[in-house]
Amino acid sequence: MSKTKDIVPPNSGLWTIHADGEVILRLSNHGPGHEVPITIPEFFRETVSRFGTYPALASKNSKKWETLNFNQYYEACRKAAKALIKLGLERFHGVGILGFNSVEWFIASLGAILAGGLCVGIYATNSAEACQYVIAHSKVNILLVENDLQLQKILSDKLETLKAIIQYKLPMNENNKNNLYSWDDFMELGSSISNSQLDQIIASQKANQCAVLIYTSGTMGNPKGVMLSHDNDDSQPTEPHQPGQKLRF
Repeated sequence: MSKTKDIVPPNSGLWTIHADGEVILRLSNHGPGHEVPITIPEFFRETVSRFGTYPALASKNSKKWETLNFNQYYEACRKAAKALIKLGLERFHGVGILGFNSVEWFIASLGAILAGGLCVGIYATNSAEACQYVIAHSKVNILLVENDLQLQKILSDKLETLKAIIQYKLPMNENNKNNLYSWDDFMELGSSISNSQLDQIIASQKANQCAVLIYTSGTMGNPKGVMLSHDNDDSQPTEPHQPGQKLRF
């Protein structure tokens, strides 16, 4: 059995209940799991540098396939991140995404992490009460909804931390609301946010900090949330190192 070494942040343990908390990274001295893990933005950028012109994301619009390569995908995520910052996303606060699988879902989720927020996926089949609970519990600042059906679930309640809503599929039926944006309008909001400002936020992130919140559907009481740190991401090459690094919320 491989011996392990711990990277110990101040005031940390193997788990935390705080969104801005850090956990101890337990690394093997050699073999699988000895590499120091990296953040999701770092891994994303590394992948782009290796596979920039290769297809990254494909979606079917009507009968036509549309493809983004890794360079385009990364730039779209940075654009979304700047827009989220412009709308007032606070560090370690949630970006809720309420809808089914889509290009916009992926861009928003990675944009949220790049911007220093937490990606919070919300089941599209959730009741209005369950959606509102997740939004309040995870301190969602910005919410993305797929369509008007999902939008109606959250308009009936005043959510204190919520600053703006983006509906990423047309048509829109609430055009008179001043905090509601279409996807196209949203993606243009961050033009005043500099690359250096975004890069500073990215550089401040650590692999042992929370990046994603995953909630249950709430069929047995209120939805339950789990915090996942950057190094918990299954796509990272360093993921197979030590268990016990999950964050709980």
